Parts: sequence; C-alpha cells; structure tokens
Amino acid sequence: MKKTKRKFNKADLKKALKAKTGCTIQYTGWPCGTCFFDISKKLKNEDWQALLYYRGDDRNKEYYNNLPKDINKSLNKIWEIIK
Repeated sequence: MKKTKRKFNKADLKKALKAKTGCTIQYTGWPCGTCFFDISKKLKNEDWQALLYYRGDDRNKEYYNNLPKDINKSLNKIWEIIK
C-alpha cells in the first residue's frame, strides 16, 4: 500500500490551527480538543488522535485507541478543512 504524503509541515499546520481556532492552550501552542472539534463537523476522534500523535503528545501508538491506519490521510483532511 502506498503511503499518503503530507501536504504541509508541522509549523504550517500549527499556525493554521491557531488562526482557525484562536486557541493555543495545549502542548507548546496547539489547540485543545474542544476548539479542534468546533472547526468542522467533519472532524472525528480519529482525526484528533492523528493530530495528537503528529504533534508529539505520545509517540507510543498503543496509547491511542482510535488512531487511523493512514495518519497522513487524516492530517491532510484536517489541513484541507483549515487552510
């Protein structure tokens, strides 16, 4: 299976999330879950968990109970919604 490429870098995603939500309360300036989910009804728990994993909250995949199989696809979905 071909791995999905990300359409952005971490700094750009963080900046776009800040601009969209106005929230920087968590982990070095990332938005909280409440503000994240207020962006769009299209965002699901697996998207939030992909973001948590990507931003580095915990790199142990066993910690997440709903991490999508294709993390980059989920992150690209977030990017398309907020850019």
